[in-house]
Amino acid sequence: MQNPSPAPETPTPPTLAVTGQTVTEVPGDQATPTPAAHNPNDKVSLASAESGGKEEEQEPAKPPASKPKIDIQDPYNQAKPTLLGLTLKSSPETVTDKYGDPKQQFQMEDDTDPITVYDYTDFLVGFNKNNELQFIDIRSSEINPGLNGLKLGETTSDVFKALGKPDSNTSYVMTYKSKGAILKLDIDPKSDKINSIKLFAE
Repeated sequence: MQNPSPAPETPTPPTLAVTGQTVTEVPGDQATPTPAAHNPNDKVSLASAESGGKEEEQEPAKPPASKPKIDIQDPYNQAKPTLLGLTLKSSPETVTDKYGDPKQQFQMEDDTDPITVYDYTDFLVGFNKNNELQFIDIRSSEINPGLNGLKLGETTSDVFKALGKPDSNTSYVMTYKSKGAILKLDIDPKSDKINSIKLFAE
């Protein structure tokens, strides 16, 4: 008994003949769907969005500043002498608006004009009986007093670079005089460094 010869292969319509080959066109409804739903980028972007939201929610509150922020808008010049951006004869309200309440307050007794002192630890300011600023005393090298970058602990050569030639210059003191005010820098003669910066009414 002979085996029946296999039926000739019938091409599935529709067909397109390309360079002698038969290309079967698969109907659209039988096409395998592309797994676009599993795009890993979707998860990454979603995770980033979720992470960003959590970071904003968990952002810690800023701690209160332990020291007043020194923001010098008007640096010192001899025509308009300032220290810490303050001018002499400024009111107590001007100082507290700029630097907050002092750490402590006390009075320097004087028979003619007692001085009320506001102690901010890094600097002191004193007011006369008319509530006019009489002096500013810098106490820390960590703050910028507004002298063109000059700070406590720097040398006399730094003073010349920042402020120019003083009106008076000894081994111990350098002074710059302005109308109604004197800027005084006390110098340690051994180290040649500034150990005190004061601006006071003449």
